[in-house]
Amino acid sequence: MRGVSLVLILLAFTRIAVAGEQRTFLGFRLLDLENQSVKWQSPRWGERAAVTYAFATHASSTEGARNCAKMLPPEAAYAPSHISRTAFRREVAAAFRMWETVADITFREIDSAKAANILIGAQGEPIGRAFTNVALKPATADGRKVIARSLICLNPRQPWKIGFDGNLGVYDLRYTIAHEIGHAIGLDHPSASGQLMSYRYDERQKGLQPGDIKGAALLYGARSGTKRFAGSGIATGSSHAAAIKGASGWPFGIGEGGERAGAR
Repeated sequence: MRGVSLVLILLAFTRIAVAGEQRTFLGFRLLDLENQSVKWQSPRWGERAAVTYAFATHASSTEGARNCAKMLPPEAAYAPSHISRTAFRREVAAAFRMWETVADITFREIDSAKAANILIGAQGEPIGRAFTNVALKPATADGRKVIARSLICLNPRQPWKIGFDGNLGVYDLRYTIAHEIGHAIGLDHPSASGQLMSYRYDERQKGLQPGDIKGAALLYGARSGTKRFAGSGIATGSSHAAAIKGASGWPFGIGEGGERAGAR
């Protein structure tokens, strides 16, 4: 019963965080799609999931998707920045590992772009920096829905880099992909700054922050020993005004797509 009470308290605080403006109590915010929080494979919070991903191999369109509706192979985005295929795939794999390390969710690369749960590519209609589209499966008898597929797309007209160098006009691939994976598994923007899932790109911390870890663990369960992976970063609950005063890049932004889903 004590565990149930803790979950209920956490749920209550999460609802407050979702309803808030830019300030958050827990450092994370769950995607609210069709008036419910969503995750992969099971609607039950704290239950593990295994997710596949692949890279777009040709130009394609996804009917009904508001974000990433038209996609190209990812090299359309990274090749102009003189980033090799090997380096790009390495950064993407590292971004997935960031989430695997702290939550009970696993990711496996497969060859089939059509069958993959998460598809990664470049935008066919360039806008912003990066977007994620999250589509949901039909509701079960109790009205709950789970994620059916997520699309992650990078703007091919923007420059990209590997590593932090202080130039906030060029986004780091690992940081950006990890941010978009967060959306793809059910997390939203909690604040302007302070967490990897915050909506402004900055180079103050490279890894997941305490709020990111709490959110992923709430959805899929925590890996043992996750506390050691939380960077110091900026305190959770940073106000929008305070964040804007510091050095910050362009916002990732937010949008909708698929079956009422999506973010960037």
